[in-house]
Amino acid sequence: MKRVYRNTALNIGSQVIVMLVMFLAMPWIVRGLGDTSFAILSLVWTVVGYFTLWDWGIGRAVTKFVAERRAVGRERDVREIVFVSVVVSTLLGMVIGYLIVGFSRPIGSLLFTVSQSYFSTVDASLKLVGLFMPLLLLQGVFRGVLMGLDRFDLSNLVQVLNSALQWGGAMVLVVLHFGVVWIICFIMLGRLVTTIVLVILTQSSVNWIGIKGRLNLSLVKGVLLFGGWVMVSQVVSPLLQYAERFFLSGMVATSMVTYYIVPYEATSKMLVLSVGLVSALYPAMSELHGTTGLGDDFKKLYLQSERVLIFAFLPIGAGLCVFAPEVLRLWMGAVFTEHATSTFELLSIAFVASSIAQLPYTILQAVGRSDLTGRVHLIELPIHFIVTFLLVKSFGLMGAAVATLFRLILDAFLLYMYASTKLGLKVGFLTRPWKKFLLPAMILVVGAGSAIALQHDLVAKAGVALLGGILYLIIVFRYALEENEKRMIRAMLPGRAGA
Repeated sequence: MKRVYRNTALNIGSQVIVMLVMFLAMPWIVRGLGDTSFAILSLVWTVVGYFTLWDWGIGRAVTKFVAERRAVGRERDVREIVFVSVVVSTLLGMVIGYLIVGFSRPIGSLLFTVSQSYFSTVDASLKLVGLFMPLLLLQGVFRGVLMGLDRFDLSNLVQVLNSALQWGGAMVLVVLHFGVVWIICFIMLGRLVTTIVLVILTQSSVNWIGIKGRLNLSLVKGVLLFGGWVMVSQVVSPLLQYAERFFLSGMVATSMVTYYIVPYEATSKMLVLSVGLVSALYPAMSELHGTTGLGDDFKKLYLQSERVLIFAFLPIGAGLCVFAPEVLRLWMGAVFTEHATSTFELLSIAFVASSIAQLPYTILQAVGRSDLTGRVHLIELPIHFIVTFLLVKSFGLMGAAVATLFRLILDAFLLYMYASTKLGLKVGFLTRPWKKFLLPAMILVVGAGSAIALQHDLVAKAGVALLGGILYLIIVFRYALEENEKRMIRAMLPGRAGA
């Protein structure tokens, strides 16, 4: 477990750095570009993020299979996995890039409701990202290889460099009065540099470029089959994730997207903690499943991780709801706060569910059932599109936030049911560790509601929130944690190390 803790710390540390850079840069970028130009930049990057997921799930698959083969000393298999993954991703990137460049105008007309003066910016931006698409897909492969090799230090270093170039570079260019196209050009050149770095790092570790002899076709088939279902989930998930943005842009106004994106980006950063943990767990549990199967140790680690996530994210979500106006006012100003506070509060609740759901999603793929995660998202897709359309049409920005809340709660419920069935655990809300958190959760709800009611008295609000948090911690420690977890916490307290 020391390895998991170390890698989790590396993941969280790198994401905290990324979050700080984004937090500092976003106000400058929004004010410098204006609502419409910032929305264009965000939506273009959304398109990029979506098409990079058409990688046949190779990035996710390569982590699992490299970790499994590395654990049993099959180095030849590791080299074959990397070589095939690079070839497949390069070809897919070329095809996707060609389609984006060739259909940039129809894509722009479909997804962007902007005046003619802005449309040339949209078209040029889409063509530019299409040219660099092979590099964007290859980055996912190489980072997956590094994680499978347990080199989370190198993988996170590259991720921090990418984000610094994206957010920091955009801020500098905005200050220098460069437009959206120049910002995207700079980001793409930064990706070129970091891709070269990744090639050097993976080649020095695996020597995949010099592979010779026939490939193990059964291994290749296994990687592609697993990755195919991962891709289903990856392709459908962004359709779910970004539906609200494009419905707002197409049915209300492109400028309204900003009042959704900024709270979304802020509240979604609580995923830093859960993704940091499950990303470290993924290769470790892939190895464990490959060697011992679904034994008691596997189930114990799963349930322990579940308790950690529940314990951490309930108070985080409550705190963000309580102090949403203060956070937005300090970050984005009074005018923005007036429009986006309710959206921020609803999304804070939504991402509590999403953060906890990262665990069953990861475990299902670690045990080789990427087909189940894909099916969950296929089930959600038509439901979410209908719900989002109706809510945005009727309630605009608030409807988009409610649609997100509904989707993430449904997603968590379905993933937990599948994971419980697969791992042989009892299925049912009150039979799971959640029942131990019902009383603490009720205290948080009452405390948060009382604090929000004191919105005009910040000192009183903070006092009530602090009291609710302390009561939550006491009850969780007393009733929700296992004895070994209590002993570990006591040992970490000052003055108790030698007790």
